[in-house]
Parts: sequence; C-alpha cells; structure tokens
Amino acid sequence: LHRARDTRPQSGLSRAQRAKNPRGAFRARRDRVEGRCVLLVDDVVTSGATASACARALKRAGAARVVLVAACRA
Repeated sequence: LHRARDTRPQSGLSRAQRAKNPRGAFRARRDRVEGRCVLLVDDVVTSGATASACARALKRAGAARVVLVAACRA
C-alpha cells in the first residue's frame, strides 16, 4: 500500500472534508495482495476515512479480505 497523491492533514477538517480528502490517495500492487487477507494497522482511528480509503485500495487490488486493527479510536 502506498500513497499515490498527497493529501491535506485530516486534523482540523470537517467530517465531510475528512471523508473526501483521502479518496483515491492510496494504491496497492495487485501482485502483492490479490487473494490475500490483509491486516491494516493504524495507531488512531477518528473518522475512519483514511482507513476506508486504504481498505478500498486494497480491495481494488484484489485483496480477499481487509481487517483493521487500531490502538485506539478517538
């Protein structure tokens, strides 16, 4: 999983802006994730927008399943 384009920091953005900001910002290589169960690890999940954008990129690349684990939810 890598960042395909820069985004604004999520802090200070409204909920709607947080949802829109990371869309399309991440890419994953099909040859690395296709058919696999991927564990996505994040330190803090607030709105979940970044985690969702990452999960979408992984699913688009063919991941069979994406599981998110976070240290805390703010």
